[in-house]
Amino acid sequence: MQTVYQRPDDPYIYLFVMGEWYCYNPKARPLGSGAMGDVYKGFRCKNGAPVAIKKVKEAFSNNRMIRERAKQEASLAFRHPNLVEMVGYCEYAPDHGPIFILSHFVQGENIDTYAKSFDNSPQRVEKLCSAICAVLDALDYVHSRGVIHRDVKPSNIMIENGSNVRLMDLGIARLNGGNKFSSFGFIGTPEYSAPEQMLREQNGANVQINATTDIYELGITFYELLTGTNPMSCKSEAETLTKQMKESLPASDKIPHKLMKVIWKATEKEQTKRFQTALEFKQAIQDSLLPDPSLKEQLSEWIEEHQVAFYVIMVCVMTAILGIIHLLI
Repeated sequence: MQTVYQRPDDPYIYLFVMGEWYCYNPKARPLGSGAMGDVYKGFRCKNGAPVAIKKVKEAFSNNRMIRERAKQEASLAFRHPNLVEMVGYCEYAPDHGPIFILSHFVQGENIDTYAKSFDNSPQRVEKLCSAICAVLDALDYVHSRGVIHRDVKPSNIMIENGSNVRLMDLGIARLNGGNKFSSFGFIGTPEYSAPEQMLREQNGANVQINATTDIYELGITFYELLTGTNPMSCKSEAETLTKQMKESLPASDKIPHKLMKVIWKATEKEQTKRFQTALEFKQAIQDSLLPDPSLKEQLSEWIEEHQVAFYVIMVCVMTAILGIIHLLI
């Protein structure tokens, strides 16, 4: 059966995916565009339900490796409230021509637009912390299944219907779609990329792209959302990459100090110094929002953690007191 079809005098292209027909108008304005292709709003022919249809550019789709990764993207049958679910994959031919990747349609706005809507609100920090924690839930889910996003940034995080957070372009990251192809030998978005996305070695050891890579990118994203600026961004790509490898994020009066310390840890240049899991990062964010413990609570916590030392100190103090009393008598 032909899986891609266009009728005479009909502007729509019809795609047969997973036993269903879908369609979209290639002359309509794309929902978004990236290095790998354009995303259009399409429809399920059976009931008119909206879907997102990504058409990979032919310049990339004729590459065998990219075709395989596109199929891999479409096969990611993940179900999570903070992820966009895939529908399937369609192609003109198995080895050449356009590739179409279908996913569920998300009605909403990018997280940077969402953040600006309450820029002066006293709950600004708490709201952004809540949104980032939802992204970390999504990252924890995909990391547990062996997938690394590799392109976490504001434009890949959507706020659906003003509340639910969804991490976008999971498969695109594996496909390298939506990323900027760097002339310096890596694939990613320089303003958010972790040092290991540019380096082959660090401190004499081979560098791996892993969960901490996504954590770094989300740390930069978090900072940008809180402050409205990305200090890693420069006029030239070379300058941006140099900053990512060498410079830490500057402190900001828009970020509470305890939260700033969390972001600094997430964006450490060495992977081993960062949070090692998404849930560890999430817990640190939540802890940073808690009020500082009272002196009594701090003392109780110290005693609980250092019981042996506490009892030794108490014995020494009691012995000293008894000695003084004995001398006075």
